[in-house]
Amino acid sequence: MTRRSYRRTLSTPRRYGQSLIETCIATGFISLLFFVLLQVSQIFAAHEVLHRAATSGARAKTVGFNHWMVTKVIRVAAIPNAGPMTQPAYENNNTKLRDLVLNGSPGQVWDYALTNAATNAQYAIEQPLIPDYLNSWNSPRSDYILDYEDWDTIHFTVSGTVLPDGTATPIQLQVYQDLPLWVPGHRAFYGADSIQLAAKSEIENHYALYLDDMDW
Repeated sequence: MTRRSYRRTLSTPRRYGQSLIETCIATGFISLLFFVLLQVSQIFAAHEVLHRAATSGARAKTVGFNHWMVTKVIRVAAIPNAGPMTQPAYENNNTKLRDLVLNGSPGQVWDYALTNAATNAQYAIEQPLIPDYLNSWNSPRSDYILDYEDWDTIHFTVSGTVLPDGTATPIQLQVYQDLPLWVPGHRAFYGADSIQLAAKSEIENHYALYLDDMDW
């Protein structure tokens, strides 16, 4: 064996080890970047949901609904941000898909996902309960009808009064949420486990024309 071939033999494992380390570093960086983009997209979507909740709450307030009714309207509009449903207890489990993931090939799972219409059994439970929740008299009763893990992270403030001369200032309603960050490794790019979002809606004050606001 010549000296040149001997040096090549010694250096080859080192090059393989260096390539492996570089691949691991690049894979970790790309994965972190993917998680960042996934979390940011989820935050943007949650912010849009809060805007809709603020608009729904302002519309409920402008026709004279009391504070508890406005709270329920905002919560229902913010269900996409509310996390897992805790009441009624329900486990969304597709037995056939789970068995296919455990025992089938990736191609079989992909074919199953493409050939079967998407269904949401939880929505079938939620849909008839939402009117009952909106009709609930108080918070303890409503908690037995419908509840979500992150509903208590959503709160709001509302302003808008009737002046002595009978004119009314516009209703301004702001909705806030401490949105939990669920993407793995979020602490690598944000120093907390939740981020506060806010949305605002303003609408003309109509209820003053035919109702007395008793600040309920």
